[in-house]
Amino acid sequence: MSKEDMIGILESAMKPGVASVVVNTKDYIYCLVANDAEGSSWKEASITFPDGGVEQKDIPAGKALMLLIEELLRGLPNYVDNLPIAKNEGEIQTAIGRVQGL
Repeated sequence: MSKEDMIGILESAMKPGVASVVVNTKDYIYCLVANDAEGSSWKEASITFPDGGVEQKDIPAGKALMLLIEELLRGLPNYVDNLPIAKNEGEIQTAIGRVQGL
């Protein structure tokens, strides 16, 4: 896949009504873009910097969800301080405490 293909995928992520997620870090861009209105099939694509290595594949919805969860739990915490996602039992216990305090 070429960088032009990646640009096309990113442009498709901006179309109205298209479900998509684009993660833009200093080291890579990662995106999941629905191939259809129902979201039954998704396109996963990424490009790394500075080398420009590009990967792309079509995946089913369940796999897209699992990959998004992995990106949120393992990828983004390396780039965002205090990401508000519970990543371990202690952080989940903190969330439970907040609910109990209502």
